[in-house]
Amino acid sequence: MVSPLSNSTSTPVKWGQSAKTQKAGKRTAESAMTDGFVEQIKKHAKEDAQRGVYMSPEFNQMRLAHMKQCVSPDRSGPKAEVMSAIQAALKEPHPLLQALEIMLDKLSGGGSANLKISGVHQAAEVFAPNGESIAFYSSNNGWMDIQTKEEHKYYSETASVYLQAYREARAEMKAAAEVPAAESTASFDTRI
Repeated sequence: MVSPLSNSTSTPVKWGQSAKTQKAGKRTAESAMTDGFVEQIKKHAKEDAQRGVYMSPEFNQMRLAHMKQCVSPDRSGPKAEVMSAIQAALKEPHPLLQALEIMLDKLSGGGSANLKISGVHQAAEVFAPNGESIAFYSSNNGWMDIQTKEEHKYYSETASVYLQAYREARAEMKAAAEVPAAESTASFDTRI
């Protein structure tokens, strides 16, 4: 049950499914690292090495898009629902928050959130179905995404593949540059 709010204190509100009922498809760093994606990383690393750029914006954009598609939890739906719930709670003339409870029970994706709402400040922490914190909202600073363990692992794995491919490409370029220089050194006799 949710307690009424007052202007002097914040009331934490929790909603969403319990950990026991949260069964969702696992979006992991390992499942994102397909052979095709690893080849894309290597291709970007080689192109970047030829341009003398490490982790180009194009590579980072491709990596981020793939992470959002294959690893990251849904943040946009829960964020929108939390904002809607906060706005509804602030409009209540007698903040009994019954409407808020009904709205929060319908959080998309099976996640949960902790809300602290007062007339002065609102804050929310959004959790993925596995209970991991994925975003934080403060009426002072707006939304901040919180990197999950799987997203962190994904970044580490993609950076490792990229670094290895980049170093190999640079070594190939260096070796190719040294071969013609060695072949052009010829000796000749300058005696008259």
